[in-house]
Amino acid sequence: MPIRYHDARCVWPAEAALGEGPIWIGDEAALYWVDILHGTLHRYTPARQLAETCAFAFPITSIVPTARGDLLCTGFQHLHVFDPRSGALATIDGLTIGTAETRINDGCVHPDGSFWFGTMDLDERSATGDFFRLAIDGSCRRIGAGFVITNGPAFSPHGDTGYFVDTVGRRILQATIVDGNPAPFRPFASIADSDGHPDGLTVDADGGVWCAHFGGQRVTRFDAHGAVTDIVRLPVPNVTKCAFGGEHLDQLFITTARKGLDETTIAAHPLAGGLFESNVGYRGIAPNRYRGNVLTTTTSRTCFFESS
Repeated sequence: MPIRYHDARCVWPAEAALGEGPIWIGDEAALYWVDILHGTLHRYTPARQLAETCAFAFPITSIVPTARGDLLCTGFQHLHVFDPRSGALATIDGLTIGTAETRINDGCVHPDGSFWFGTMDLDERSATGDFFRLAIDGSCRRIGAGFVITNGPAFSPHGDTGYFVDTVGRRILQATIVDGNPAPFRPFASIADSDGHPDGLTVDADGGVWCAHFGGQRVTRFDAHGAVTDIVRLPVPNVTKCAFGGEHLDQLFITTARKGLDETTIAAHPLAGGLFESNVGYRGIAPNRYRGNVLTTTTSRTCFFESS
């Protein structure tokens, strides 16, 4: 079958330095996403075209919903719980990930309620990044090591397959998952040098894998066998991650970044760092919620949204 092409429109010209981590929260009919380098959490409500932002005292790299109705957030070395209703922010006790030379990057909840995430080298040179699994009992273990930059993971609709990104290696890996344990990684798809680096992932209800291209000006959909079926074209170079949202989970929201772009490139691509939306003809899956019970220490920091 021929590849289908789609365009995307900017719904929020946010000028994010490193927009990332979009996640649709159905209870609020809103999309949450972060700007890692600016330390901000964004909320976009399509029905009202409302764009809101709150600032944290430290960078947030990814967000996922929890069964309690708040958000599990990753910082550089710690995991936090944020309640967007009150602004209360707490840190998960006894869990420090990585070192001063690495940071947490991206994450996703498996259908079994566990949270999987990865780390990366801050200088983006050394293969010190790992993948981890935070179980619902609060225990955390390493599940894959030896990457400069990890992205994803993402999971098939039933959770029997996981997809993991080796960004610098320009490849997407996959692994069969049984009882929370991944089999050895095996190749799923490779990205050509001319198409940038693979970044964040999402999976649709048909099992298609959508991958953002940092430096590639696109999002690519692969079928379950790794064949390209669709490409979303964007008017900006650095595309970071995507997520399905909207009332019927049929809108693809896409985050982008200004990181690494000089003034000339930004002038040529003024929407860089914006939030985009595309009608791609597929439906997504409602985000799984982390079902763990973790001990937290509440900090004095509170954070509330303000309209942008």
